[in-house]
Amino acid sequence: MRVSGKKMLLFIVILVGLLFAGGGAFVWWMMQQPMFKLGTVAQRTDLTPVGIFDDFWEVSPGVKLKHFSTGEGRNILFVHGGPGIPTMESAPGFDLLSDEYRVNYYDQRGVGRSTRPFDRFPAEDSSWTKIQLLENTLGISQQLADIERIRKLLGDDKLILMGHSYGALLASLYAAEFPENVDKLILLNPADLLVFPSGNKGLFENVRERLPERDHKAYDKWQRRYLDLMQIFKEDEASLQQLDADFLPFFIKATGDTIEGAPPVSPDLFGSWYTRAQFFGLGKRHDWSAHMGNITADTLIIHGSKDFQPLAVSELYEQAIPNAQLVEIEEAAHFPHFNNAKALEQQLRPFLNK
Repeated sequence: MRVSGKKMLLFIVILVGLLFAGGGAFVWWMMQQPMFKLGTVAQRTDLTPVGIFDDFWEVSPGVKLKHFSTGEGRNILFVHGGPGIPTMESAPGFDLLSDEYRVNYYDQRGVGRSTRPFDRFPAEDSSWTKIQLLENTLGISQQLADIERIRKLLGDDKLILMGHSYGALLASLYAAEFPENVDKLILLNPADLLVFPSGNKGLFENVRERLPERDHKAYDKWQRRYLDLMQIFKEDEASLQQLDADFLPFFIKATGDTIEGAPPVSPDLFGSWYTRAQFFGLGKRHDWSAHMGNITADTLIIHGSKDFQPLAVSELYEQAIPNAQLVEIEEAAHFPHFNNAKALEQQLRPFLNK
């Protein structure tokens, strides 16, 4: 049977369309799954760091993490949040511990002054290839691997590990992956991402509800672009940094003084590709609460009573982590280490010294 040229052309067009639809459906399906796989980081064979070079930790060949420290005594490693926003100066709440503890701060890979491996992705690569490269380079697994490499550079058998917001989630996952390597775990206003969706109002929904109605149209337009992950690979890091910075006026208007007192960070130091790597690592549906049962370290969870996240978020971590205690600091918001120094120190020092 002969097939006419028109029918053959139509067949080819339909086939190509199906291939594109199938590829898009595959990527969409993969985005539902967390690309981070529990229990895989400790099995890696590339956890030996390169060395310390002035104020950089070279955690793997060509990857250097900017760091600084304050105080003298036993090491505390602080994991910043954002995700993707570095800590530019020491926190007053931690400075009060400087007579007994040395607090180590660092910019995570892909953030701030640390190695930033991407600016723009090659147009010819498929979306799935780009997603894999981004997540494999900057995703959750690499962040946890870097914490293990830093532990070795610090020379500590067991870490005192402290994380804030998204950094508290990373610290929790590290403590569950390497329970034998953590002595004490401190979580400051941990991010509502241990179970996702959590059942609580999400950050973006929470912000929209608190905004004046006149701002809804502009906010919705921003959110549509921000959440369009299939289009991000058309961007470079500078444009993504500006997109991330555009959220801050909405956030401040909606949440008031919850971030007041935190030192400002220039948008050109935002880890915007890093942030998208975390999105792919998290996926759109996961439940890591059972994994928290691996944690053996004594754990202190701090919740600010005026935080934009509800107390139920911190309570979920408390319920999931053995040997965890939850303390609520009155009048504290999302940055107690900057805004409620003395009240925080009064909780931290007894916990650290017991």
